Amino acid sequence: KKEDDFESLFGEATEIMKEDDGFLFDHPPPGFLEDESFDEFVEKPAVAAASEDAGEEEEQVFQYDIMELLQASQIRPKTIQGLAKGERIAVAGMAQDSRKVQDGDLFICYKGMNEDGHAYARDAVDNGALVVLVSEPVLDIEDAVVIEVEDTHEAVIRMSKAFYGDPSAQMTVVGITGTNGKTTTSYLVRGILDELDHKTGVIGTIAYLAGDDKLNAEGEIWEAEEEDPCKFRPCSAPGKLAPYKGRYSINNTTPDALQLQQLQFGMLQVDSTACSMEVSSHALALGRTDGVDFDVAVFTNLTQDHLDFHGTMEEYREAKLKLFRGLHDPARHRAVVNLDDPSAHFFIDAVDPQIPVITYGMENEDADVFADNVELSLFETAVGMQSPVGDIGVVSPLLGRPNVSNMLAAAAVGVAVGANPDDIGVGLEQVEAVPGRFEMIDEGQPFAVIVDYAHTPDALERLLKAVREIGARRIITVFGCGGDRDRTKRPIMGKIAHELSDIVFVTMDNPRTEDLEQIIQDILEGFPEEIRNAHPDVRFNYLQDMWHLPRHEMEQCMNLQNKVRRYVCEERFFAIRCAIAMADEGDAVVIAGKGHEDYVEWNGGKYWFEDQAECRDALQKVSAVQESGIDTRNLPWKNADA
Repeated sequence: KKEDDFESLFGEATEIMKEDDGFLFDHPPPGFLEDESFDEFVEKPAVAAASEDAGEEEEQVFQYDIMELLQASQIRPKTIQGLAKGERIAVAGMAQDSRKVQDGDLFICYKGMNEDGHAYARDAVDNGALVVLVSEPVLDIEDAVVIEVEDTHEAVIRMSKAFYGDPSAQMTVVGITGTNGKTTTSYLVRGILDELDHKTGVIGTIAYLAGDDKLNAEGEIWEAEEEDPCKFRPCSAPGKLAPYKGRYSINNTTPDALQLQQLQFGMLQVDSTACSMEVSSHALALGRTDGVDFDVAVFTNLTQDHLDFHGTMEEYREAKLKLFRGLHDPARHRAVVNLDDPSAHFFIDAVDPQIPVITYGMENEDADVFADNVELSLFETAVGMQSPVGDIGVVSPLLGRPNVSNMLAAAAVGVAVGANPDDIGVGLEQVEAVPGRFEMIDEGQPFAVIVDYAHTPDALERLLKAVREIGARRIITVFGCGGDRDRTKRPIMGKIAHELSDIVFVTMDNPRTEDLEQIIQDILEGFPEEIRNAHPDVRFNYLQDMWHLPRHEMEQCMNLQNKVRRYVCEERFFAIRCAIAMADEGDAVVIAGKGHEDYVEWNGGKYWFEDQAECRDALQKVSAVQESGIDTRNLPWKNADA
């Protein structure tokens, strides 16, 4: 942007804040901009450009005067250290990670769930921070301005929104919340918005995107900082042998408040006009999205997840309701709600009565967008929809009944933003695949291999029922549960996998810092008693990885697991290959839990592991193993003539 664009951008934002007492919050916190003595610091415009004699082609650096930034953010500091009355200090950027501070930045000491930024204030100054924002005193900072405020969490929301010019107000923003379906729905919404001539950014579990460009968490075009040593490898390896370097990854489905402003500002810099974003319950509960102006809020469904964080389903639901309570402008804001979900009425009731609500559903004919015809197969999904704007017909490569619900959600968003039936249908059809979401792996084999992110009880149940519905002869399921996460869902998922699968391999997901054996035993608690105690005369627990047993008991362990077709194989590398090797024509091998993830987190480390790559490698090699005379229908594999 040119200098005059920034002047206009920040000037307009400041004027809006002066005129609208409800900007960002219904009631400004007590003491904000109440002391006239604070105003004496502020004498000049907010934006200071580079030196006047800079050449036209020289890149200009734009800075924001710190006192003007505080005023524009409606923040009155408690104390200011290191800044004389009338002195001007301009900051060039904002950061709350001391490792990412650049010269001239404002560093915000933010207290997170695991770290306290106050402990890194000295590091931030050493890395170039000119100003440090704190909520408690810090020691040994005499070479930077230190500003103390009541709450740095609230401050970062207000200040980042002001600094980056309130980017969400300059684009169409669709926020999608729910336990399952957020990612696929966000891509489908992007398809529709793109069909309406938007350039649409995406913020979600898989990636942060501006058009086709990947963004880092600070809103810049992503570039690998190091070489990927596994770039040309067809697959990983057992154990923790494949390093995870030089690969694109993100930490949070919904990033923190500062990063959200940076991301959406970055989208504007490459001419994005819309943003389709997943809104997690964590982000809503922690206030990360408080500075985002959502045009459309979408609710997909509510089932058990994240109880390790929220505690109860009621608190989990309450967090998601925050997205809908933020809608207040009937001329612009819209709510989209899944009428099939038992919690739908909570979300409808949470919306201001003046805000239009568009409902959708497959089962409830009262829905505004209703699927009146659905045809499912292993190759495509055909859906006929009734809607307030007319009938919509879709033939999509996205498979399974859950994706019908996702398409209905996106279609309802299309209705909400004023799209016509043709644009909605074409927009949905142009989404050919979503990484790790009912993703088919095809190497010419006579059976289906499906990779999916299903990592909750409801998602796994929907997935396996959908696979059965599209005609699988047998379902062979490979799954695990993540460590350091909700333990209560593990036996529930074990029960679902047992009841809806013909063959089950329990394996690792992301153990993180938990004991993998214990995670697996938690899952196995969901198996029925007749399976867990199928061999009471055996002196050892037969439902365990055979490598934990003495060598003379390994084959017996495998033979006992063969009898019940329930296997424990801790190494996901081997579990995938064993499952694929067991498949016959017409079967479906379902690899669940990791989806798009290309890593495994284990004992504090992060290693390359990608279900898709492992499946392709297995499919390319297993036929040669079988043709050599090896019987792979049971474990351990044996010579067919033996």
